[in-house]
Amino acid sequence: MSDPDQNARSLTESIRGIARSLGGLLQTRVELFGVELQEEKIRALRLMAWFAAAIALSTAGLMVAMGALAIFLWRVAGYGGLIGLALVGLAAGAGILWWVRWQLVNGPAPFAHTAAEFGKDAENFRELS
Repeated sequence: MSDPDQNARSLTESIRGIARSLGGLLQTRVELFGVELQEEKIRALRLMAWFAAAIALSTAGLMVAMGALAIFLWRVAGYGGLIGLALVGLAAGAGILWWVRWQLVNGPAPFAHTAAEFGKDAENFRELS
């Protein structure tokens, strides 16, 4: 028969080993979360910069359009070039806004890698039990 003290020690060592493993697993997941948080911050800043560019181009396009309309109405001749320029500015702004929206809708889900790793962990724990 085995010694009860030895069984208690081996159980304690097993529990400590499991606790260390779980601690390491948790640390890895927290580090992954931190990396993904940094990536999301950079992505958000990049999208905000493109959004600012779209607003600036749209504003410029609107101002040119209003100027062209004012001059056109004032002189009623040959200002198609200014109107075309305004349309190009508006189209560029609209294109950038469309691209930013597409990035927000179709971009990667925030913290997808962390969620996937937690899913793998849960699956591994299910297999163990």
